[in-house]
Amino acid sequence: MGQNKELRVDHAEAPVKEIWSRLSFFESEYNSKEFLRRFGLTDDDLGNVARSLAFTMRTAREYYEAADQVSILTRPLLVFYGMTALAKTLFISTYGKKSPSTRHGLQKIKEWSGTFAELSVSIPKDGTFPQFHGCYSKQDLYKMIFSIKELMSLVPEIKVEFETVYNEKSQALRILRNPDGVHIVDSELSSYVDLTNRIFTIPGVKQSYMPHAQEIGNKLILYYSRIDLQAEDPVVRAVSGEEYLVLPLKRDKSNVSVPELSAHFLIMYLLGMLSRYQPEEWGEIIKGEETGEIYIVHKFLEITTRKFPNLVLNELRNRNFVFLSPGIETPTKKRLDEDQLRDIYDYVSRKLAEEFRRRM
Repeated sequence: MGQNKELRVDHAEAPVKEIWSRLSFFESEYNSKEFLRRFGLTDDDLGNVARSLAFTMRTAREYYEAADQVSILTRPLLVFYGMTALAKTLFISTYGKKSPSTRHGLQKIKEWSGTFAELSVSIPKDGTFPQFHGCYSKQDLYKMIFSIKELMSLVPEIKVEFETVYNEKSQALRILRNPDGVHIVDSELSSYVDLTNRIFTIPGVKQSYMPHAQEIGNKLILYYSRIDLQAEDPVVRAVSGEEYLVLPLKRDKSNVSVPELSAHFLIMYLLGMLSRYQPEEWGEIIKGEETGEIYIVHKFLEITTRKFPNLVLNELRNRNFVFLSPGIETPTKKRLDEDQLRDIYDYVSRKLAEEFRRRM
């Protein structure tokens, strides 16, 4: 785990335009060359790699712009192509060399029943995705298989849509901060199995936080105090500025954490391949007559076209940028309602008092 990236909250009239405005810095061959000088390349190699970075960034932007002009029938494929180009820009900027891969490095599972939620992807050893994933994560996903339903359960911004469509809890837990730590304020926490232990399987939580509250009857109230400000904060920020802890996916006796960038890429790969190679099945899904899953697809497409470029920008600049439209509250302005405050603080105070008396 690395050190925390500096949080930067900026207000922008058009957040998506602002994100691409900052990414466009790399469309200049001169700027890309200056950015890559730290790799100590020869002049010829520096020029070639900088040119590749600049053209790849331009390609990414044009795919995203083209995606805005078409319907949902073909939009996923164009967004996926844009994501692939952004993935290559991150590889170039991370390693100071052109991406050697000409393949996306993913494989859709052929044994598919036609049920949207079961649409799955397997992770091979080589290709653009494994190279991209390796830029920001040490988690080995080789040979793993993920369904689109599993992957969508990891996206905080579609939590409400996921739980509405599938009638089950997503892996994203809504939190609110206070000066000393975080409160988990998600509804129906009792619906999660073994939640208090599962939270500690989130990478970084054990190093960063200490629990002060657990189950009380059928009601689960959780509060975690920050114990190491230098450890990487595992909190995930939504585009609105709201914050979440995201539970790992269960795999037999292990847990697998899929970073945001990887989850978005894998979901969009599946949507893109479905729209390209199985247009009839895709057409039935987007009609929404058999299932209501188009509801969650629409929301995800809206979120990912904004979030994925933002996440790539964060990696390129080693910052956590949050772009808020005017009028949207920043996370520090959010408040618990009176009932939540009363439940949490009464319970925490009581538990701390009990702990103090035991140690006397």
